[in-house]
Amino acid sequence: MKRNWMKTSATYTLAEDSHADAKHTFNNLVQNVSEDQIKQFGVILAELSGAKFKKATLSSTDTLDAE
Repeated sequence: MKRNWMKTSATYTLAEDSHADAKHTFNNLVQNVSEDQIKQFGVILAELSGAKFKKATLSSTDTLDAE
């Protein structure tokens, strides 16, 4: 079988002291996104929103083709 990458998404969880956690999902990430890239983007989101970057959840979709 042959594995083919289709897409990767990231959901960032940001927290503010007085509000519930906010989640922001970004689709169509590059295939081999690095941990450092994920972290840096979370820091940028935190700066823009004034919230604290808590975590990022990655989701990747692959297909398996029978050969």
